[in-house]
Formats: sequence, C-alpha cells, structure tokens
Amino acid sequence: MTFNIQAELLAAKLHLDRAIEASIQARDIRHLSKLGSARYEIVETMIRMYKEAESNAPTSCVS
Repeated sequence: MTFNIQAELLAAKLHLDRAIEASIQARDIRHLSKLGSARYEIVETMIRMYKEAESNAPTSCVS
C-alpha cells in the first residue's frame, strides 16, 4: 500500500511541476505560490515516508 501512495504522490508532484512550468511560461503568477506550497507539502510527505520506510527496513547483521 505504501508503494501505491508513493506512486500517487510522485504523479501529483509531476503534475504540479508541469502546472508550475506552464504558469511560468504563460507569465501567470496568480496561483504560483499555492502550486509551490502544494508541491512542497508533497515532497515533504514523500521524504517522511521514505525515512519511515528506511527506519522500518530490516537490517542484516553479518557475524
């Protein structure tokens, strides 16, 4: 399930990246800060999920 959530977050991030780029190209900055904020929240969530998965991953001990 975590993989599906990460895939959806990545898709949303890419969509926001395209929307931000299109706004910049069109010189339409009315919603740029909101798009940037949404992208920031998605990236932060992805980082938290990655760190959580990393901390929960089993570690191998070689003796």
